[in-house]
Amino acid sequence: MPGIEVTTPGAKPATPAPSQDVSRPSLLTALGRGFVHRCPRCGRGALFRAYLKPTPACGACGEPFDHIRADDAPPYFTIFVVGHVVVALILLVEMNYRPPMWLHMAIWPALTLALTLVLLPHIKGALVGLMWRLKLKGDEFQ
Repeated sequence: MPGIEVTTPGAKPATPAPSQDVSRPSLLTALGRGFVHRCPRCGRGALFRAYLKPTPACGACGEPFDHIRADDAPPYFTIFVVGHVVVALILLVEMNYRPPMWLHMAIWPALTLALTLVLLPHIKGALVGLMWRLKLKGDEFQ
């Protein structure tokens, strides 16, 4: 049961773990390494083996990644970022240049798709780095 500690008579009491493990980089370092698709621990191994498919483990240091499930978070944050960028650009262009509607319909859906496809793996990498650093698995039984 959580919260219950079992001790053996005569055994030394367990000492609490240090607040930061020496082998774990800082939170920002793990985020940055994940953003550039590198192992959040060592920064050398590849984080993805395909567009959005994480490797089971780092090829350089052996850190496992197959237990981390980012699920819906990367698309959510990608939509959030792309939506804010595209809407701001649409308003800026409309207020300053007033292009015809056909030009809007030619530019903005293509830009939205391109930004989404470019940013999604970077945001997923950053979130995997964050989850790895915080020791999260992505399931409800943590």
